[in-house]
Amino acid sequence: MDQFRKAFSESRFEDFIAMSRNFEPAETNLIEFLELKGRALQRLDLFEEALGIWNVLISKNEQDADYYNERGVCKFQLRFKSSLDDLDMAIQLDPDNAYHYACRAFIKDKLGNTEESIEDYRRSVALDPENEVTHNNLGLAEEKLGYTQKAREHMKVADRLAGVKALDPVEPDKEQTKTSTNSIWKEVIKMISSKKEFVNFLKEAFSKKK
Repeated sequence: MDQFRKAFSESRFEDFIAMSRNFEPAETNLIEFLELKGRALQRLDLFEEALGIWNVLISKNEQDADYYNERGVCKFQLRFKSSLDDLDMAIQLDPDNAYHYACRAFIKDKLGNTEESIEDYRRSVALDPENEVTHNNLGLAEEKLGYTQKAREHMKVADRLAGVKALDPVEPDKEQTKTSTNSIWKEVIKMISSKKEFVNFLKEAFSKKK
C-alpha cells in the first residue's frame, strides 16, 4: 500500500490508477485502497468510475458520511438529480462537519438555489470560522444576491486568514477582483474529498463547471 499512499500524497493520480489495474489489496487494506482510488479517480474527472467505488464502500459501511458526500459529488458531476440526497445524508450522519455543509452549499449554488446555499455556508463558517475558502465562497454567494456589505465582510475575513491584502471595498481593482475570483474558483472546485484535506480538495474535486 505504501506505493499508493505515496502516489496519492504526491498528486500522481494517473500513476495511482495505472498501478491499481492489476493490484489486489489485502483485506486489511481494502477500505483504505478503495477510498484513495475513489478520490484519485475524482481528481482525474473519472466520476462514473469513482461513483462505482463509493457505491461499493457504502455497501460496506452505510454509516460513513464521507462516502455519501463523495458519491454526491460524483452524481452532481454526472448530472444525477439525486446528488443532493447523498449530501443531505452525509450531513444527517455527521451534522457537525463544516466541510459537508460547505460542499452542499457549493452544489446548491450551482443548481441555482443561492439562498439555501448561503444558509449552508453560514453553518459551515459557524463550525469552522478559520476557513478562508468558505468565507470567500459565502461572500461570493451573498454578493450574488445583493448582500453587498455582508459579502465584503466575509471576503475581508478570507483575505486576512489567507494573508492577502484586502481589496479596496469601494472601488476594487477589476483585474484584482477577477484574479481573486478565479483563485477562489480554483479553491472551490476542490470541495469534496476528506475532512483532513478540506481546503486542498477544494482545488480539484469540481474541476468541471456545470
